[in-house]
Amino acid sequence: MEPDKERRRFQRLLVTLPVEYTACHPESGKIHQGQGILKDFSLSGVFFLSLEPVPLQPGDTLTLKISTLLPPLGRHDVPFIQAHAEVVRLEKPSLENGCHGVAVSFLDFPCFLNLPNSLNNHN
Repeated sequence: MEPDKERRRFQRLLVTLPVEYTACHPESGKIHQGQGILKDFSLSGVFFLSLEPVPLQPGDTLTLKISTLLPPLGRHDVPFIQAHAEVVRLEKPSLENGCHGVAVSFLDFPCFLNLPNSLNNHN
């Protein structure tokens, strides 16, 4: 095995997409919601950055909603990818960008979620 070669099961795609998360603290039942910017995506999980501190710990589970650049799947739909995941690593803000990093592993395969435009745009 080459020492510099990554030991990932799936190829990682470097992407920049908006992401929202919702997590329920297992002991208190308190719900935490936040948003960030997705930095990479693979079939096993994602890594995203948040400007705000993330009130999560490794082992916490959350639901992700990732905005996509795909065309609408229906005439009035806005496509998202939804996934249930577990926090595997938290990174403190870097001096470079000041963002908190969150690495999560998918608990099941991500799926497409279609939200009607009327829920997203209050026209």
